[in-house]
Amino acid sequence: MSVIVLALVTINEAEPYALAKYLDATIPLLDEVGAKIIQRFDVNEVVVGRRPAHSVMIVEYPDREAVDKVFTSATYKSIVPYRDKAFLDYHISVVVGDVEDIDATSRERPRSDLILDQFL
Repeated sequence: MSVIVLALVTINEAEPYALAKYLDATIPLLDEVGAKIIQRFDVNEVVVGRRPAHSVMIVEYPDREAVDKVFTSATYKSIVPYRDKAFLDYHISVVVGDVEDIDATSRERPRSDLILDQFL
């Protein structure tokens, strides 16, 4: 079952080499496990609170095991120093355990109920 990962990142524009090295390693890792970047957004405005990052990416992995395979791989561990230079902010979270649950739940209940449930 698919897993959605949310990446909140701010690129360090002073470190283009580190970013290139990071992407050179991570893109093949994503391809290897069958993950794909679904969407990328720029955070244009903050309504309440602080800006968490400048960009938000939604990445779909085939399953939770694929997420772990990427982030625990020797290749990924070897590029952490580049990652730490390439990004001013870097936060990765699994936000939904099963993509199919999103669609089924959304059809059954109003979105406002879904949001309230998260806080009650």
